Amino acid sequence: MKSITRARWGAGLACLALILGGTTAAQANLTGSPFDAGDGNLVVNDEAKDWANIGISCVTPIAGCGLDLPTGQTDNSFGTGTKEDTSVPSVVDGSIPNNKSDLTRFYAKFIEEANGSTYAYLAWERVQEPSGTTNMDFEFNQSSALSSNGVTPVRTAGDVLVKYDLSQGGVNPVLGYHKWITTGARTLCEAANSTPCWGKVQALTGNFEGSINTVVVEDPIAPDAPRNLSVRTFGEAAINLTAAGIVGADPCLPFSSAYLKSRSSDSFTAALKDFIAPISVATSKCGDINVLKTDDDSPASPLAGAVFTLYNDAAPVGGTFDPATDLAVTPATTCTTGTDGKCSFTQVLAGNYWVVETTTPAGHDTAAPQAVTLVGGATVSLTFVDPRDFKIIVLVCKEADNSLYSSQVTVDGVNKDSLATAPSGLTAAQLCGLGGAAYDDKSYGDHPANVNIPQ
Repeated sequence: MKSITRARWGAGLACLALILGGTTAAQANLTGSPFDAGDGNLVVNDEAKDWANIGISCVTPIAGCGLDLPTGQTDNSFGTGTKEDTSVPSVVDGSIPNNKSDLTRFYAKFIEEANGSTYAYLAWERVQEPSGTTNMDFEFNQSSALSSNGVTPVRTAGDVLVKYDLSQGGVNPVLGYHKWITTGARTLCEAANSTPCWGKVQALTGNFEGSINTVVVEDPIAPDAPRNLSVRTFGEAAINLTAAGIVGADPCLPFSSAYLKSRSSDSFTAALKDFIAPISVATSKCGDINVLKTDDDSPASPLAGAVFTLYNDAAPVGGTFDPATDLAVTPATTCTTGTDGKCSFTQVLAGNYWVVETTTPAGHDTAAPQAVTLVGGATVSLTFVDPRDFKIIVLVCKEADNSLYSSQVTVDGVNKDSLATAPSGLTAAQLCGLGGAAYDDKSYGDHPANVNIPQ
């Protein structure tokens, strides 16, 4: 009976989508997804997946959950006229009233399902039932760097904003998405007069389903579980990101974080209200490799300018790096150390790799390659030590008159010619007066030719 009801509902909403244009109303039974985002609850009924069993955790270790600060004067929000296109939102405290815009938590999970498509499963919860429209936005960001407000990430071209709107008294959410653009004409923007801005809304027709709770439902996810959620205080959605063209076939998602915010009305230029700080959404099929580059001093000093290249580790795995068979990752993946001696390979597909120093800072020897077995969701840290090169200056002096004598000395198997003349500004007598051990082995004749000095 449930599927018949949804089928009729989905057909009616398809007609509504044509009227709305750009944004689309909720579909039912999203193709390829075992997750039920059309029932408006969090528990598993006759579906394979729901919020109760997809690995959401709001307690340490956090996974797919964002909790808002407690309602009241300590709760932060967006202020001073912050709108969607504001690159660095203003963050203030205590300005959100206890109404439809006051958020409590959100859930976000990105999963590659059996059909090879990546799905975003999203949900929000708020303090109380609204008396007007509902307007929520989920923002997905690629950069992990924070903007100058210290809370929201720096936006980069290709970031995504998903709109989740409900009309007054409505129960069927309307969804669409925008992409962040940084160059081009103002006509590319949804509302702003210039770039950077959010681009025109794009439809999600056939690639999502969504619902809100029309009865009291239970949230079984700690902390404070189970909690009863009153009518219209919970909303959810499932989006096929691959089919919608938001992500490609690469199993490593481009997004590193997601966060939730509320708008004061359905106008895209309306002021933003409450928000919940970003959470990590990095896909578990990929991981990160952090590199630290130092010299061999004690204590060690970081080295800048070292370039590392990522190579595939061909079978048999491990052993010795062989550039003939262990080929560089395509396209070429490199990182260059900064003044702190650090660089990173981020969102690398799980597998076996070699990290190879391909450009060595001047005055140092190249460190040996290191093999890495990277597991999805993990971060591996490697330290590479470049021994310092040392310069040996050979002086051979005649003790009788403190004059330089041209000769050859073997140092660690390498022949070194001694200075025949003093450098500009110095005299032979000054150099020979520095001291040193006397050499009086007559087996070499009248000078110390080919003396072996071990390292």
